[in-house]
Formats: sequence, structure tokens, C-alpha cells
Amino acid sequence: MSNRLPRHSSLRRPSRRSFLGMTAAGLSVPILGSCAGGVSSSDDGEGGGNELGQVDISPPSKYRGRDVNVVMWSAMGGVNGEALDALVEKFNESQDSIYAEVQFQGNYHESSPKLTAALRAGAVPDIMMLADTFWGRFLLNDVLEPLNGYLTDDFNRDNYVEALFDEGLVGDELYWLSYGRSTPLFYYNKDAFAEIGLPDRGPETWTELREWGAELSKLTVQGQPLKVHAFTGDDDWQFMSAAWQFGGSLSDGLDVTINTGGAVDAAAWQQRFIFEDQMGYMAESSAVDFGTGVVATTITSTGALRGIYENAEFEVGTAFLPAEVTTGVPTGGMGFSLLRDVPQERKDAAFEVLKFLGQPDNAAEWSLASGYLPIVKAAVDEPELAEQIAEDPNRSTAVEQLPMAQGSDAIRSYLPNGTDIIISGLQEIFSSGSADVQSVFDRVAGELEEGVERIRDDYDRYFG
Repeated sequence: MSNRLPRHSSLRRPSRRSFLGMTAAGLSVPILGSCAGGVSSSDDGEGGGNELGQVDISPPSKYRGRDVNVVMWSAMGGVNGEALDALVEKFNESQDSIYAEVQFQGNYHESSPKLTAALRAGAVPDIMMLADTFWGRFLLNDVLEPLNGYLTDDFNRDNYVEALFDEGLVGDELYWLSYGRSTPLFYYNKDAFAEIGLPDRGPETWTELREWGAELSKLTVQGQPLKVHAFTGDDDWQFMSAAWQFGGSLSDGLDVTINTGGAVDAAAWQQRFIFEDQMGYMAESSAVDFGTGVVATTITSTGALRGIYENAEFEVGTAFLPAEVTTGVPTGGMGFSLLRDVPQERKDAAFEVLKFLGQPDNAAEWSLASGYLPIVKAAVDEPELAEQIAEDPNRSTAVEQLPMAQGSDAIRSYLPNGTDIIISGLQEIFSSGSADVQSVFDRVAGELEEGVERIRDDYDRYFG
């Protein structure tokens, strides 16, 4: 049954122990050594010590008395949260032995410390939704369940878009199952492009965008020149892709590279585009600004498409991210993990929920409701999703761009507070045209390297 064991991923993946003894999700509260439930591990990967209890759950009367109750902690609110609730309710209606309940815990930064606290208290959810840059920090503290043993001949890596499935691997072992996944897209105002005779496509390179910007800037919005592009100053995810596109990176493993080559070139290019060319700016919400027509182009998540459609009074176009020296497309979003020292009966039931969510019809329903990528390959053949993709080319852009995508640089995903350090540098550069990019990134690199020294030994056990 070779298809049960995932192959090694070609995406960049950090070590499973980079944060051993450090913190969960960059917080100051350690997991290990403080879990009242006696969280521990064993060499056979089946857990050990005391079993973890379950957080409070109150099944409705019609579901009481089922064999097993399963709690999922979610970081999805709003429309996406409602969509997930509906699918889990659909699961409850589909069988009569398991009751599953979604409990919203706030966004990723709010829900992760709650899991830390739950582990300390010894009562936890059975399924935990974790961002792509958070799950490894819990795994490295030996609290996540290896999932290969739950895969079957008809539910395995072959069902999923391999690149996304593989991001949950450590070696050949699965610990995190992709679910709500996205990439950034280039969004452009088709009406504005047409008005000045630009081609109906995104720019192939950032240099081409600057060339087009000279003409786009001649258009006016509310008496002011139309801005060409909106950046987001607190988004290291998108800057990482720009660093890749200019031939650089934030790090190579844990070797910090943000102050060298393409990363410096990317930041200098964007700074010049904002202050010298007067074509770009830092937006509080680039998706909102683009949707309301005050800027001609932006880069934001695939998941923003529906909201942009709701706001825009112009025809919206999407395209692959611009290249420069090369292409660069990062993945983002979230997935699910199980907790290692939960009783086996609850883990088995929890994975049944994940398998249900991974059925093609349910995966298609999730993509339609949320705007996230169809992570199950057969989902794109479900009639309603297939029809939408066929009728709206914007919905297929992310799917077609996906083969170019890769996971985050290790320094961003696995160094506690690494993201905050990077963002502080970006904000300094993009708030002043006189800020020296090299000097700022040298400072940032120094701060990152101080953190790396605290985790280097643990990282090198797996990537040394």
C-alpha cells in the first residue's frame, strides 16, 4: 500500500523540533514541562503518560448518547465559520455513532495560546485548526499525533493536491492535514486597464508594472491620481514572495538571508516605487482599497475574491504574481491536527470527521463557500464548482498558479517572533523614502540570528 505513505515533499519544510523547549506559536508560555495532563511521548509514536481529557461539550438532545463526542477548535469566524459549521452538521446527520462540534476560539493568534492553556490543564479539543506557520511549533513539543496510521487505500495523499498535502509532512510522516489553503493573487482593475489600452492581463514582471504605472497614474479617482499598486506593510507573507521573485529569500533553512541579494533588491524596488515613482503606497487593507476602486492593482489572498466582488463596481481581473528574476509564490492558510495523548477512540472518531471534510463533494462545498483552494483533486469535478471555475476565470487563476507555489522560509515559520522582527523592518523601510534598506535589514538579520542561536541545535538534529 505504497500510496498510504507520502513521499518526501519538494517544498521547504523546517525541522520537527525547532522549538523544543521554546514556545507555542511564538508565545511566552511553554507547553512542555507544564501540561497538567501529563503530556508525554513514546518512541513508538503512540503517545504515553496520562491521557488527555476533553474540553466541555454539550450535544443537542438529538445527538446525545452517541458512542463518541468530538470537539474541533476553529479559528474561522464569519462566513467561513458558518460554512465549516454547516459541513460538520452535515457529518452529524450522515451517521449516528459520532457527534462532532465546532467551537470557535478566535483567530490563529488567539486560538493557539488557548490550546497551550488546554494542554496545561489536561483537557483539550480532539481536532485543532492551526495556521501553516503555527502547527510545527506544537509538533516540536511532541503534542501532535502522527497521522499516517489513519490513512487508508481510499483516503491518502493521492486524494489531495500533493504539494499542499506534503506541507504537513515531517520526513514521510503526516502531522497536519491541509484544509483552508490559499496563495496570493495579482488583482487588477480591468476597466482602468482598458481605458488606457493596456492588455487584459497582469504584468509579467514588476518592471512591466512600473512601465504601465506611468499611464495608469494619469487616471483620476475623486480628483486624485489613481494609485498603481497597494502594498500591505504588516504582511511578511507577501514580501517573502517578492524576495523570491527578485532572486532572494528570508532564510535558507535557519541561515538568515534577508539582508542579502534579492531580499534587499525587492525592498529597495518597492521603496522606490512608493516614494520616488509615487505609484504605490501602504494600505491598511489593500483588498478594501482595491475593491472600492482607489487603486488599480494589488496582491492579496485567493480568499479575498468574494469580498472584492461584493465591493467592486468595475470588472475584476486576476493573474499570476509578477516575476522579476524568477517566479515566487507562497502558500498560506490552515489545516487540522490531532493531539497525541487523547484516548484512541476519540482520535479515531476525529479522523472520521477529517475524512468526511475531505470527500470531494464536501471539499467542493467548502471551496465554494470560503474561496479557498480546492485541496482535494476530485473536488474540481464536482458540478457546481466545475461550473463556477468554467464561468469565472478568476476562480481558476489560483489553481493554475499552484504548481509554482512553495511553503514558507523556515525563519518565518519556526522562529518565535521572527515574523514580528521582519515586519518591524518592513514598516521602517516603507514609512520613509530615506530609510537605508541595507542598514535596516542588517539590523533585522542580527535580531533574527540571535533567535536562531537558541534553536539551532534542535533544528540541526533534523536538517544538520
